[in-house]
Parts: sequence; structure tokens; C-alpha cells
Amino acid sequence: MQTADFVDEVLSHFEEGDYLVLQNEVNMLDYIIDKAYERGMKIILNPSPYNEALDACDLNKVSLFLVNEIEASQITGNNDAEHALDALHETFPNAAFVLTLGSDGAWYYDGKQKVFQDIFKVKAVDTTAAGDTFTGFFVKKLAEGADIQTALRTAAKASSIAVTRVGAAPSIPTMEEVEASLKEG
Repeated sequence: MQTADFVDEVLSHFEEGDYLVLQNEVNMLDYIIDKAYERGMKIILNPSPYNEALDACDLNKVSLFLVNEIEASQITGNNDAEHALDALHETFPNAAFVLTLGSDGAWYYDGKQKVFQDIFKVKAVDTTAAGDTFTGFFVKKLAEGADIQTALRTAAKASSIAVTRVGAAPSIPTMEEVEASLKEG
């Protein structure tokens, strides 16, 4: 269990513009978001599992939400996947969103541009780490300054590799594997 002192100490190593990736599986999420925001960090949140703990958080401080259809519906109260991005943007107009749709691909929307990324079709054997793999590769590419289409494409390719392998951590490919696979087509 985290403490305020621990959170403060960890965040003291970060600067304005650094990325902080969070999921709703840690205690003190509201405190972490507030302190990271004070430091000017870019807060990326996957609000999973979506529950009452999020009510304590000022989600207007989040820079980027990574959500699936269910979480988008829980946030907005809108069950229409086709209009989920617009509803998310109306709810949090200063944030960007990545909406993952499983086998139907993923969308990015920041209020100005909507970018779609289809899946790379593979024979999936285990989807355990697919979402975390997508998130990690997407954020890495963003942090490197890649454009959104490149970040989405890299994340989708990484996830497509991960689901062809059994297990969580052992299924996650290296960046070299992903880049080589992207070059192959």
C-alpha cells in the first residue's frame, strides 16, 4: 500500500512534461493525479476497473484516457460506441482519448483529429497482456515524439504479436521485434 510520503518521493524524480501512466488499481489515485498535475506531468489513465474510487479523482487533470467500449460507456453514460469519442470529448474537453475496440481496432481523438488504426489479423492464443502491451508501446512512441498514427500502428502491431503467445509478461515483444514485423508488412 502506498503512502503520501512514498508518492511524493517517487514523483520528485519527474519533471514537467514527463509521462505518468496510471490504472485504477492503486490506492491514493486521487493524490497521485493531483501531485503529478502540480508537477506539470502528462497524466495517462486507464480507468480500469471503473468504480467509485474514480469519483474522488479530478479526472479533468488527465491528459490522455486509454479506454475500451465499456469504460467509455461508464464514463459518459453513452452506450453508443459510434459516438463514444465525441461523448468522451464533451465530458473532458481538454483530454485526448484512445478508444480500443478489440477486433474492431482503435481510435484516437483529441478534439481536433480522429485517427483510426485497424488490427493486424493473427491467430490469437492468449489475450492476457494485449491491453497493457498496447498501452506500453503507444506511450513509448508518444514519449519519443512519434505522430499519433505511428504510435497507434506500433501499439497495434505489438499487441498482435503478444496475443500469439501464452502468458502475460513472456508474451510482450521487444521493440526490435515489433519494428521488424512492421517492416515486413
